[in-house]
Amino acid sequence: MIANENQQLGRAKNAVLSFLENRLIIPKIYLNAEWGGQRLDVLAIERDGVGDVHAVLMFLPEEDEAGNLNEAAYKRDVSRLIDQFSDVAAHYKYIAIANRFIQISGNYIIPPERSRRDLARLRQTFFSFENSFSPDGLGRIGLLSSEPSDNGEIEVKLEIKPERFRAKIAKLADEYVQQHEADWEIRA
Repeated sequence: MIANENQQLGRAKNAVLSFLENRLIIPKIYLNAEWGGQRLDVLAIERDGVGDVHAVLMFLPEEDEAGNLNEAAYKRDVSRLIDQFSDVAAHYKYIAIANRFIQISGNYIIPPERSRRDLARLRQTFFSFENSFSPDGLGRIGLLSSEPSDNGEIEVKLEIKPERFRAKIAKLADEYVQQHEADWEIRA
């Protein structure tokens, strides 16, 4: 049975949350966040809401009837997300590929025709997007991928490391943390 798109994106968002939880210092993490007038799939603010801001936009790549990736749609979707990021104030920005998977007896697997080779090709294509860099050279959008592990859990891998963007957002972060309850945070 093929899991529906909402399930796949939801599980991938949860996996991105876990990925950031393990990489960041005392983060507050928000799912489906409205941040500075933009909708983000995942927003994380380090150091209990007063540190660096990490923003994630996700997409589920299109496939044809045979299950092959539609590379033209991939390029279109990534380009659209990069353009969307131009208006997002954040220190670190990521585009996350939520890979499609099939559910078999409660476990999730990537279809056999999907492989790391396909992801390597998509990674190489991502390198061709010059606008993934900030115009002033300070900042680069990173690339994450999610896929089921051998035990059926969804794993997130850092395919391209982001570079820090210039962002003066302390006031925005302070107001956001005060007005929104985090989906994940450490409670003392």
